[in-house]
Amino acid sequence: KDDVRKAAADPNATWVDVRTEEEIAQGCLHKLYDLPFVHHSCTVDSCEGLEEKAKAHMQDKDAPVIIFCRSGRRATKPVQILKDLGYTNVLNAGGFSDIDFLSK
Repeated sequence: KDDVRKAAADPNATWVDVRTEEEIAQGCLHKLYDLPFVHHSCTVDSCEGLEEKAKAHMQDKDAPVIIFCRSGRRATKPVQILKDLGYTNVLNAGGFSDIDFLSK
């Protein structure tokens, strides 16, 4: 959690929400905190199209990329995809409720 907290403090960090539209409707991080944000719905096994979205929205491959989903399990696949693309500072923040430290 400390590594995510440190990355979150970086003004160049991008948050990637891989939850479904229905899950986002239950709570939306970027509207609460005005954070650089990318939404790309993924499943545990697939995250098709993330490569293109990363190229369009996350040009700095050394800037922190913080990925979260509902529980943390779905975030594993996109973390690996971005690392394979050469992103050097990709973190799985876990689930939406795990990032409540932002409000503290």
